[in-house]
Amino acid sequence: MRRLSIIIFSLFNILIFTGSEDFFETDSDRQIFDPALGEKTDSMFYTLGIMKGLQQVADQYVMTGEMRGDLVATNIHTETDLRELTDFSAGTSNKFNQAYLYYNVINNCNYYIAHRDTMLLTGSRKVAIPEYVEALAVRAWAYMQLAKTYGKVPFYTDPIVSIDEANRELPSLDLEAIRDSLAPQMIRYSGTVVPNYGNISAGVLNGEGSSEEKTVQSSKIMLPIDAVLGDLYLETNEYEEKVNDETWTDHS
Repeated sequence: MRRLSIIIFSLFNILIFTGSEDFFETDSDRQIFDPALGEKTDSMFYTLGIMKGLQQVADQYVMTGEMRGDLVATNIHTETDLRELTDFSAGTSNKFNQAYLYYNVINNCNYYIAHRDTMLLTGSRKVAIPEYVEALAVRAWAYMQLAKTYGKVPFYTDPIVSIDEANRELPSLDLEAIRDSLAPQMIRYSGTVVPNYGNISAGVLNGEGSSEEKTVQSSKIMLPIDAVLGDLYLETNEYEEKVNDETWTDHS
């Protein structure tokens, strides 16, 4: 779906504008490495950490798609890494061919899904559900990109937190099998709106002798679960499947 491409392309644009600065002005890194997920605010910090991981794959995602599209062609000035994307010859040294960046995102999503208490309440509201569903959506999106690029890919849904676990043999699944594994759980949360933390900093854009801080509506860079589900079905030719698309209008 083009909606998902727009979201990831927005992450890519912010990455360009902010240069080496962090996309999210947050201490979310501590949540990625801190196993504690007992506080209500942990959902926000951990989710922003996951989205920061998406920022790290944004340029790879955009460049791979653009260089293999119909509207882009190489010439004598094209750098080697981009040329290799175009002719499908990119090796592990290519800076746009780093599968581990997607697995970093996947593992963080796995950790949140495995450890977050979805029954945590604020009043009568289950406060962790939007972030939990966002982790489901982001994990599925990352696996989808890996499968589209590499075919069958190592698949796991339990978080890897030790060297022994990292070295264990994992099953390799294609996109259809990944869909069959992830979609049933995602369907249960169809219609869930994305997390919304209001405006967050996107860094400072310098130019013309002045600097201006840019902000972005946080909900605009989240992946709606039904949009990801729709993409999974489209990419696997399951055109008869229907999903709820109201989540997009809910946060637009």
